[in-house]
Amino acid sequence: MHGFRTVAAGAALFAGASISVAAQGSGGVAPAHKAHAAKPVAAAASPAATDTVKVNEFMSYDPAAKTVALKVFSAHGSTNGGMNFNGGASGSQTITIPVGWSVSMTFTNEDAIPHSAIILPNKMPFPAQPQDPAIARAYTNDVTGGLMTGKSDHTTFKASPAGQYLLACGVPGHAPSGMWIHFDVSADAKVPAYKM
Repeated sequence: MHGFRTVAAGAALFAGASISVAAQGSGGVAPAHKAHAAKPVAAAASPAATDTVKVNEFMSYDPAAKTVALKVFSAHGSTNGGMNFNGGASGSQTITIPVGWSVSMTFTNEDAIPHSAIILPNKMPFPAQPQDPAIARAYTNDVTGGLMTGKSDHTTFKASPAGQYLLACGVPGHAPSGMWIHFDVSADAKVPAYKM
């Protein structure tokens, strides 16, 4: 009888081990459970997102908080040989922000060469090496040296004072080569806009 119990226990252990190995090898058992556990967290976060208005893939805003989320990509497509922001070059796009709204700008360099972003006064010619933004804090790190391929930077600034500006690359020679778009701070606009 004792020998039978040992054999039965050993068989049970062996069966348990094979089940465990099969579960590990399947690759889907544990992750599927974790994926289901994460869904309530995502669902809980979605009601806050209902206040956000999406303008396009580059801009969204919260009218109650008067905040704008702006994504700026350098070399987004082949327009102007890659010397562009979000596919716009030589003023072909216009970003309009109501005066006094907060802008949260994320810049990402998609090009093989360094780029940056800075808000400048709307006047030509461009400065040889732009250092000071026309709006406080409206620039990326290393304005004249630029960020390397795949690097991002984030800045937050208040759209003020009202006026017409340019969003330009601060790396010497890039803005004069067409790497700029319009950035208007409007006293009349009620909501942000992005004209492409």
